[in-house]
Amino acid sequence: MLKKRRTATFYLAIVMVLVFIVNVAVGGGNRFWIFLTGGGYVKEYGEVSLALIMEQGQWWRLMTCGYLHMGLIHLVGNMAALEIVGTKIEKKIGTVRLLLIYNLGTMVTAFLWCFIFPEGQIVGASLGIFVLQGMLCVELFAKGEKQVIALSRYEKGYLVLYVVAGCFLGIGTIVVHGIGFVIGILVGLVFGRLRAK
Repeated sequence: MLKKRRTATFYLAIVMVLVFIVNVAVGGGNRFWIFLTGGGYVKEYGEVSLALIMEQGQWWRLMTCGYLHMGLIHLVGNMAALEIVGTKIEKKIGTVRLLLIYNLGTMVTAFLWCFIFPEGQIVGASLGIFVLQGMLCVELFAKGEKQVIALSRYEKGYLVLYVVAGCFLGIGTIVVHGIGFVIGILVGLVFGRLRAK
């Protein structure tokens, strides 16, 4: 019997879960509270803000912010969306491109968000997930080629719920998701053109 090959999306999720566990274990406050709502030392050293990257030169935060989460619900919600979107996109563009687009997409999204909200801090995989979601939309609405990507009813429902739930988390979340989604559409269009040549 052949074993099912693990995807890069799976390993990306494992890294995020491990980072979450380390953040809770290291502490920086009440561990149960960190488990439920976030915070902690690892989050403080990984979140991104304009002052941290521009004034203190901590550019690495543009990537680390995409691996951190504000509590268990945030983590679980993002991991489910990543599994749906990441797996579909990875099958289409391959492992290396998926990892490259997730990380670069997270970095560009975070960078742009910092200029819109210069006093804010942000973390979460949704920065990169919405880039992948934008790419997925381009693939789903592509004309003139056989539909390669298909979503089940459950997957469609979850992704709609994921987008709607993010709208209740404040204007900063709506903006960062919008930035990531637009970047994903642009990347998806570029990939579509490259494929057409």
